[in-house]
Amino acid sequence: MDDVHSDKINNQGKQMRSVWSIPLTPLEEKKNGRHPTQKPLELLNRIIASSTNEGDLVLDPFNGSGTTGVAANRLGRKYIGIDKEKEYLDITVNRLKNS
Repeated sequence: MDDVHSDKINNQGKQMRSVWSIPLTPLEEKKNGRHPTQKPLELLNRIIASSTNEGDLVLDPFNGSGTTGVAANRLGRKYIGIDKEKEYLDITVNRLKNS
């Protein structure tokens, strides 16, 4: 799992800031396919970790390449992703198999 402490402006051990410095989506996260609006895994890790508990269900009605699903899976959450494009759902399946 990506290190949530790689935020360059985050003060370690203190309350989370309202501004995050997260790099663009690395090429490694696009190895199973590309989506035009793919988000960095680190961003979804933070959002899911801060707003859900282990075992919760995360719904992404705009699944895209499945970054939300990968983050949810790694953080011990259940996941439902919806997308109208089979191509992107196939990318999600591959990413989940390889994560």
